[in-house]
Amino acid sequence: GDLAALAELDEAALLAGLRERFLQQHIYTDVGDILIAMNPFQPLPLYGREVSPAPSAAPRHPPAAHASPPPLPRRSPSGTGPSRP
Repeated sequence: GDLAALAELDEAALLAGLRERFLQQHIYTDVGDILIAMNPFQPLPLYGREVSPAPSAAPRHPPAAHASPPPLPRRSPSGTGPSRP
């Protein structure tokens, strides 16, 4: 259920709704266009083998050194966009 549909949405109502859904093992909750995911601290039968296949027997290799994300662009002194070199 979408908690945004509550008659009154304040912190207490949000936490009570999340607690109730957590106790029913509903770890995903919509609040308007926001999705809240709670850690259930236990395996839940949410996804079948087609979504989460068993780990392969092949050894895992660490990511290559070049796999790091590119650096962020520098901001201009005014903060309105990237600076020009």
